[in-house]
Amino acid sequence: MEKRPDILLFMSDQHSAAQMHWAGGIAETPNLDALSAEGTSFTQAYTSCPLCVPARMSFLSGLLPSRTGVLTNNDTLADTTPTFLHALVSTGYETVLIGRMHFVGRDQLHGFTRHIGGDMTPVTWNRPVERIAEERGIMRMGYAYFGALQVMGAGESPVLHFDEHIIATAKDYLAQPHEKPQFILVGTYGPHFPYVAPGDLYFKYKDRIAALGEAEQFNEQKDYIEKNIFLKSRQLGSSAEEALEARAAYCSLVEKMDSQIGEIREAFRNYGKTSGRGQIFGYTSDHGDMNAVLGMYGKQTFFDPSVRIPLLLSGEGIPQGRKIGSPVSIMDIGPTLCELAGTSFETADSFSLASLEEDTIAKRGAVHSQVWEGLNPFQYPDDKRHSFGAMVIKDGYKFISYDGFDEDILFDVLNDPFERENLNAVRKDVAEELRELSLKEAKAADIIAQQAQRERNAAYFAAYERMTGELEKLDDQWRWRGNPPTARDLPKEK
Repeated sequence: MEKRPDILLFMSDQHSAAQMHWAGGIAETPNLDALSAEGTSFTQAYTSCPLCVPARMSFLSGLLPSRTGVLTNNDTLADTTPTFLHALVSTGYETVLIGRMHFVGRDQLHGFTRHIGGDMTPVTWNRPVERIAEERGIMRMGYAYFGALQVMGAGESPVLHFDEHIIATAKDYLAQPHEKPQFILVGTYGPHFPYVAPGDLYFKYKDRIAALGEAEQFNEQKDYIEKNIFLKSRQLGSSAEEALEARAAYCSLVEKMDSQIGEIREAFRNYGKTSGRGQIFGYTSDHGDMNAVLGMYGKQTFFDPSVRIPLLLSGEGIPQGRKIGSPVSIMDIGPTLCELAGTSFETADSFSLASLEEDTIAKRGAVHSQVWEGLNPFQYPDDKRHSFGAMVIKDGYKFISYDGFDEDILFDVLNDPFERENLNAVRKDVAEELRELSLKEAKAADIIAQQAQRERNAAYFAAYERMTGELEKLDDQWRWRGNPPTARDLPKEK
């Protein structure tokens, strides 16, 4: 048997770690439950930024967003920044991206040798606004947290159609022989909003969730939120009925995604019967979704539903049924897969988890996450202020701070997993230690200067695309545009 295993990583978008049935979630996830039972689960895995592009570029490079400079969705890695894919290719792997990674600009590979299936978000420095309006119709309002509650219910959506396309593309690829050892990343868009789901699932969960009552701390007012305009603007003031619809749709999308994981895992198993190589199968997501907790929706906060992600591995040499509770990062995935593949990828901010031993992984130490936070544009259409936010997890505590605000946040996540009580004033010693750790990684003044420069650079790149016609060329080549007319209107059922 070939020594180097084939590796397939299924990466979804916006899946909170809490929403897996085996982890106590409402959504039914039989395939993730089986993956957990048959492999190793990291129960305290965190994203390095609760926002798509920064998290994904950090995942690929093994570097914190403050180090890559990527803290917004309109940005990308420099093509001189190596990713763990380069390490795999250097040892003979074919690295195949099937679907979503949210790359921006000319480089749609960043170490992948192939990118098939396309992506559904803009792949250019300019948003092709007219094309997206035509392709998505009213559905386009539901892709951001501030518009998500306007597009909810039972029906079709561009996300559902894109993911079906990606799953079919991946199954087709796995049905073919491939000479080289494979690293395959299957990237879907769900369970990212719009909160629109197949009717059978939607109404099943709507009935189930209605019987459970309100979401955790639903619309609850907290001092540390009231004193922070950026956090406050994320509370949408939703009604109980709106929250119910959003939660029902989200759980439905999680179950739908779980069924797709099952399809891909079965296709990968079948591929292994002919490849002559061992196999490793993994699952993760880039960030989570608040989904009505604290009256918030979507990502971009350091609260648990947004910042904690699923991370599961199974296959050759992976212990069965093992749960590792030490904090780990999305940045650790690349080095881990490289070591399991017989090579290495070392960076300043990542740590290989390939030992799969709690004592060894506990040596990783503090886990960091960062965000460049703006205000809700519906509430503050002319206010372009930002704040640099930092999170540190260490020794059972989570510390959160935002530049410009005196009220820091400290949670005892071991004894207060729902993050109900801020201990910042009670455990000042812990808060100060973790604050110092966050400042060692990045200072707000440096981030402000960095982001101003990157915003200027993005404007140059966008102008270049428009003047040269590159916008349309890249959009035609890399972006999936197959959304049918039937998935462009508001759902007819709620």
